[in-house]
Amino acid sequence: MKILFDIQDEYKEPEIHICCAQRSREAVELRDLLEDILSAKITVHRQQETRSVSAHETVRIYSENKKVYLRTKDETFEVKDRLYVLEETLGERGFVRISNSEIVNISQIEKLDMSYSGTIKMYMKNGDETYVSRRYVGRIKKVLS
Repeated sequence: MKILFDIQDEYKEPEIHICCAQRSREAVELRDLLEDILSAKITVHRQQETRSVSAHETVRIYSENKKVYLRTKDETFEVKDRLYVLEETLGERGFVRISNSEIVNISQIEKLDMSYSGTIKMYMKNGDETYVSRRYVGRIKKVLS
């Protein structure tokens, strides 16, 4: 498979073209994957502002003081949805539950520290550190293996 960038001023927004001799399973799967990545949006709130954040920008989603928060690389937002609803929505998009109060984007994990007895310390690409609870250690190992 060949990947090319065509950077020109005439493009007002990015375009993705899949070029092939005939329709194939791989081409269709690639299209579906790209549509999923680009269409998964989460409505977030901060003060009087409401906006959408794409799932691939999301590092982690956690609950604290009976509220649900979403962390991106640089910002934290409040989310009105319940954590279990977000887990169901994002589960097929590379998110996994690591405790009763948190789900993380697998692609945003930088490294794991398994030196703690019974738990795993997780370092995220945005600098956040969090812990996998004992109850979810087996699930994380299975997902990451």
